[in-house]
Amino acid sequence: MTYKGKVRGNVIELEGTVALPEGTEVEILVKGAQREKQALRDPPRGSPQAILKFLDSPPACTPDDVEALLQAIEQGKRPPRFEGIFDKV
Repeated sequence: MTYKGKVRGNVIELEGTVALPEGTEVEILVKGAQREKQALRDPPRGSPQAILKFLDSPPACTPDDVEALLQAIEQGKRPPRFEGIFDKV
């Protein structure tokens, strides 16, 4: 059987008439509690909390990935140019 109610301080007030004998053990399921726990674990996408969580997590790359990146950086290097775009007259 399901009863609905609201919390007021440390007391749960149930709606309507409840025909339960004194001392009956009950179990309470709080609606929205799972969503709140999920919200605490996974902040909304794009939120500052999500960005900070991402920045705090270690990168998921292997040493081979790092080596490939360093090689790509080395191959992409170009010699510096000392003349600016306004030097041509």
